[in-house]
Amino acid sequence: MKRKLLLAACVVLLCAGVRAQGVLDAKMRKAGLVDVLGVDSTLRVRLMYSTADNFMGRDVYGDLETAYLLPHFAARLAHAQRLLRERRPGWRMLVCDAARPISVQRYMYSLVEGTPNQVYVANGARGGRHNYGVAVDVTLLDASGREADMGTPVDFFGEEAHTGGEAALAAAGKISAEAVRNRELLRAVMREAGLVPYRREWWHYEEPMPMGEVRERFRLLDF
Repeated sequence: MKRKLLLAACVVLLCAGVRAQGVLDAKMRKAGLVDVLGVDSTLRVRLMYSTADNFMGRDVYGDLETAYLLPHFAARLAHAQRLLRERRPGWRMLVCDAARPISVQRYMYSLVEGTPNQVYVANGARGGRHNYGVAVDVTLLDASGREADMGTPVDFFGEEAHTGGEAALAAAGKISAEAVRNRELLRAVMREAGLVPYRREWWHYEEPMPMGEVRERFRLLDF
């Protein structure tokens, strides 16, 4: 009897988890977002905030495993992926973060508020580009499926992650020459697809559009 009750409880919890995930997926799709793998199945996805392996040491996405973006932005990412595979056969982009509900943004801020990491996380009062489905965090996978040397991990806080001064970083021994080449490759295909990097994060790409215009043109993921 105890075994049957335990099994029943597990089934209830599993179904609740599936429903919760389904609800979030439904909200993403209702907001007009698309699964990036539905746009280009050669991309790879591993959301860093769906695990505890991130700067907060906490899983803040729960069951969310799908990378969502607005359709036009996902198309730009797919374009960059095609360019990458043309220039480096077998290479792929790994999506580490994409659209992020504003509720998650606020939760993230609550975890770092009052710590040195507070300056790196928007407080969620108005929402940033991830909260509108128009930003993506990516790194490169080589032909063997290993993460390429990019100089730092994704979500590294420090000058080694800044863009535009890689040659100086390499000359100072802070990143490798290979990392410089890999960042240049990523930057080249993303720029050709119409996306530009954030100056402090080599992995973060967005459209060259003022934040005010983002808020006017797109809808906040207010859930």
